[in-house]
Parts: sequence; structure tokens; C-alpha cells
Amino acid sequence: MNAAKDSSRDASAVREELAAGGSRGAVVSQHRRASEVGAEILRAGGNAVDAALATAFALAVLEPWMSGIGGGGYMLIGRSGEPPSLVDFNLRAPMRIRAADYPVAEGMSNDLFPWPAVEGERNTRGPLSICAPTMVAGMELAWRTFGRLPWRTLLEPSIELAKDGLVVDWYAQLVLSSLAKDIRHEPVARAMFLDEGGASVTTGWTAHSPPRLSLGALVETLTAIAGEGSDAIVRGDVGRTLVEDVKARGGVLDMGDFTAATPRMREPVCTSYRGGRIWSAAGLSGGTTLVRILRTLDAAGMSVGIREEFYAALVDTMAPILRARLEELGDRDTGGGDRSCTTHFCTADSEGLVVSTTITLVSMFGSKVLSPRTGVMLNNGMSWFDPVPGGANSIGPGKFCLNNMAPTLMHEPGRRGLVAVGAAGGRKIIPAVAQLVTFMLDGGLSLEDACRHPRLDIRHDRTIIADDRLDEEILSVLRSKGRLHRVAATVYPHHFGLVQALKLIDGVVEAVPDAMAPLAGAVNA
Repeated sequence: MNAAKDSSRDASAVREELAAGGSRGAVVSQHRRASEVGAEILRAGGNAVDAALATAFALAVLEPWMSGIGGGGYMLIGRSGEPPSLVDFNLRAPMRIRAADYPVAEGMSNDLFPWPAVEGERNTRGPLSICAPTMVAGMELAWRTFGRLPWRTLLEPSIELAKDGLVVDWYAQLVLSSLAKDIRHEPVARAMFLDEGGASVTTGWTAHSPPRLSLGALVETLTAIAGEGSDAIVRGDVGRTLVEDVKARGGVLDMGDFTAATPRMREPVCTSYRGGRIWSAAGLSGGTTLVRILRTLDAAGMSVGIREEFYAALVDTMAPILRARLEELGDRDTGGGDRSCTTHFCTADSEGLVVSTTITLVSMFGSKVLSPRTGVMLNNGMSWFDPVPGGANSIGPGKFCLNNMAPTLMHEPGRRGLVAVGAAGGRKIIPAVAQLVTFMLDGGLSLEDACRHPRLDIRHDRTIIADDRLDEEILSVLRSKGRLHRVAATVYPHHFGLVQALKLIDGVVEAVPDAMAPLAGAVNA
């Protein structure tokens, strides 16, 4: 397998790319090169879980600001006619965290979530924002339960990509430019991703190819993980080095935190909707809230097509449920502007296995803390907690994080097969996935039409972000429902969740990348 292809693509090709379709399986992700890696695994005899693992590790190299070894997530695995399984590798706060280390300041946080500000932003960036990473252990649990090809084989493409370095194409330059002021505060990340003046690396208009950045020790780290699996982190030198690097920066991560955050297999949440069946991530995920929204809409019994009443019902249903989510949900067991960096991808194979996976560093570049001796960018999972004491989701030692990830599988009524869908975008994820489901089951749209249909982003405070392609009649109704902001769908910034979707029906797979994710791609096996 050739993992060293250039990751850059012409922007017009991205916009014009059609959904992939075929009968041997497919992969769709936020980076076409990662989708190609997953498809190559399918062609080599791997199944959809194998392809998901290879895609996940490739994404860790190709878009290091989105996800990676230093993060966590969920993988939902299903086959038509069988109960799906969920791999839960959610992030967990370190055991030595103290709530007193996060004193509340005046104002509101400038990061992803609507919490009160914390002094020094120590819950959103820097060493005290880091939770125990679980991505590798979660991937290994999925592989041990469902995988087919050797573990090392699934890591080889990402190792080769890491050897080649990060291609700083036009989109990477855009991302790095927008985050340069944040990265400058962290010396290791600054040295890796910015030039000597502290600005993003750029290339001229007449350059023959984009520059590449060395990813430092990440090659050696991926090689160790290929040989040792998650033991390289949980019990091995990679984990010990990560802990030492974090402690040197003033953090409290400990080797015991890796064991405390051990991933687990669990049943997904499930509901019926308009004759279909929907499964999503359980526990402290966005899937729990997604299912509550769909149950409420289904109980209302309204099926009017995608018109004014439909969008009004979405706002009236989602806003109070999203508000209740922030007030009520959280890990109560303490015994033990929006720049989200989540990534979502879907895989399917020729034998009917369908996988929906979401992984994250939480914010762009997570904590901004890069472990110099491992090359691992670490998450800022502590930003998921409410810094005000006394709530279900308040900061506490060993607490699991309340998060928005919602990898989802759907069975359409009267069809033999599954639809896989999920999104990136922090708090934008739940509204995005809910609308795709309703577009298909209420509006009768095809998968591709549902993914391309104009959407809303609905907030807990009835702030409504509306795609300006919506009819004026719909916008007029929305103005009566909350604070309406009419925007154009753009590749940057992302006003709506980035949806990647796939369906495997009667042995034929169709995969659709989000048109506003400029490097996204769907690739057939």
C-alpha cells in the first residue's frame, strides 16, 4: 500500500466530487487521503473495523489539529439485522485534578462551550486542560473484538505518512494561520507548526508543491504502538514519556490515569423514528441527547415535509433539550466561537459491516501542548466540564467528560441495510445529525440530498444559525422562534456541523462527504 501520496487537492475538485458508490465497501472521512488508506485496507482483505482503524491513525497524521493519539471518542459497529455494538473510549479527568485549580473568572469562556471563564484559561489550554488520552486503547479494543488483519498492518500507512511529514496545503495554511496566536504560547507546538517569526508556514503562488513539516517523534511513537498496541501507552515507554512531558509543563497526568480511562464495550442508545430505527453513542455522549430529540419529535407525530412547520418544530424541540443537557447531564461519580477539532468518518465492507466513528482532541490542537519526545498533541478534555462547582458536570477528579460526539447508525423502514452518519463541530454535532436523520425519514430525501440540504444550527439559548439558501418563508418563521442569524455555508469558518455519511443497502454502498469540508472524500474499495 502506498501511503505517501500527496494529500493536497484542487479546491474545485473537492466541490465537484460525487458520492462514492459500489459493492465492495467504501470509506468517507474529512481527508480524502485517509479515506484512500481505509479503502486500501478493505482491498487487502480487511473488514470495516480494520478500515476504520487505519483511517483513524492516518487522520492523526494528516490533520493533527483535529484528532489523534492524544484524544478519545466512540466507534459504533453494526450489521443489518443484528444489534450494533459501541466502543466507548471517552476521555476522563486525571485522578489528581483539583477543582480549586480552576477558579472562575469574570466573563464567559472564549473556547467551544458556554461556560464561565476560568483564570488563565487553564481548563481550555495548557497542561491542566489535559485528560487521559484513550484513542489507541479504544481502537485496540475494537480491533480485538471485530478486526481481521494484523494490528501492525493497520498502522503501517500512518507511519509512512508521518515519515513524509505534514503537507502544508492551502487548507493547512488557513488552519495554522487562524491558530497561530494560540500555538505561539506553547514552545514545542510553535517550533513544529510555525516559522521562526511565529507565523504559519506558507508557500508562494508559483510554488510547484506545498511545503512539508516534520512531525518529530511521532514516527517513533506510531512504530512503538504498531509493535506494542495500547500497552505502549498504558504500561510502556510512550506513556511514561507522555506523563513526564506533561508534568514538566505543570500538569498532573499520571500512568494510573491511562488505566482508569480504560475503554469499554457497551450497548448504544436506541429509538424508533418514523418507522425507522436509530442507534447512537450512549453515556455522556451527544447520542443520548440526539435520541431524546428524536423521541420527542416522533411523539409529536408531525410529518409535514421539510417546510416552515418542520423547522419551527426543530427549534421548539431542540432548544429546551439542549439547555437541559447542559444543566442536568454529567458524571456524578467523583470517586475515582467555535473551533472544534473533532473528526468523523464512516466505513463499510462487502460483508455488510458498517462502522460510524467520531474521534477528537476537543478544540483545534486540543490543549496546544505537544509532547516533545513523543510527537503527540494532547487533548483539552477539561474544557468539557462546567467550572462552576456543584453541578452534575462540574470539574472533579476521575470524572468522565460530557461531550457532543454522536456517531449514529440508522435502519430505514422497508430497506435491508444501514445508514452511518456523524459529524464534527462541537455543539453543532447534535443538531447536524438530528437534521440528517429527519431529512431522510420525514422529508424522504436520498442520502446525498440530505447531506447537501441547507441546515440550521440550534443553540440551547434559541440562537438559530440558518443557511441562507433556505426559503424566505422558512426564515420568517424562524425569526419568531429565536435570535436568527442568516449565514452562507462556507469552508471556513464552519457554521454547521461537518457531516460524513454512508449507507449500505442491499449490498450496494454509497458514501457522501460534506461539501464544506474541503479535503473530505469518499473512496470505494
